[in-house]
Amino acid sequence: MNWKHFDEPAAIFALAPQPGGACLAATEQGLWQFDPRGGGWQPIAPQLAHVPLTAVAACGPTWLIGSNGDIAFSRDGGQNWQLANLPVKARVLGLVVSPQFERDGVALAATAEDGVLRSADHGVTWHAWNYGLLDLGINAIAVSPDFGEDATCFAASDHAVFMSVNGGRAWQELPAPMAAGPFTSLAVAMTRRGPTLYVGAEGSGLWASAAPYEAWQQIKGLRAGEVNFVLPGWAATTAGVYVAAGRRWRVALRRPDVVCMALLDDGALVAGTAGGGVWYGAAD
Repeated sequence: MNWKHFDEPAAIFALAPQPGGACLAATEQGLWQFDPRGGGWQPIAPQLAHVPLTAVAACGPTWLIGSNGDIAFSRDGGQNWQLANLPVKARVLGLVVSPQFERDGVALAATAEDGVLRSADHGVTWHAWNYGLLDLGINAIAVSPDFGEDATCFAASDHAVFMSVNGGRAWQELPAPMAAGPFTSLAVAMTRRGPTLYVGAEGSGLWASAAPYEAWQQIKGLRAGEVNFVLPGWAATTAGVYVAAGRRWRVALRRPDVVCMALLDDGALVAGTAGGGVWYGAAD
């Protein structure tokens, strides 16, 4: 890939791809957007300029953002914002929407102390759905690509990985390799063997398990112990970005402290760092 570096935004906590090669970034300086036509990043939503944002998700004109205490939503592409109705002042660490979000309105939030919050009305009202969730410190959350049909989603904590098969209303702990934690990130990929769950860990790299998620394999090709974020075929680590090449993994970007990624619909990859700006990788 051919990489281009942007100094600003400097510290990125989450990314959300948009149609046409655009991207949203939740940063310590509010909400930013990448415009592929102009080839650069710009701060948007002036009302959020001084709000450190920790999570972002988007589907069409509906955007969701999370912070240390709140979730807010916009119905008009970031022009106007409203605070969502939350059961608690939760510290939001991640947001994800259903692949059929426009139809089913389902969104899930990972929180630092309050488990999983779930919305079924496009982000307006949220409820805690923690039945079976033995650890309420949730670091990451992910939904199946076939969520609209199988209602399957996953949550990761420091000590365990959980699965829900009813859209995030109840959870069961998976037999993950407990000694591998803390677990930091999740991604679900559709493979020839069916759905495969990838789990990033703080000290032991990347793990994979195919449905029904009973046996786990450590990915050996990553030479970075701390995985901060995963996408199907990609891993963001403290040493940079790795990409899967068949059964092997190779370094795609050698930069420290990559904490989030987004794969855009034009094939580009955006990689955000904890303080070193953002990298944009276009396909060769």
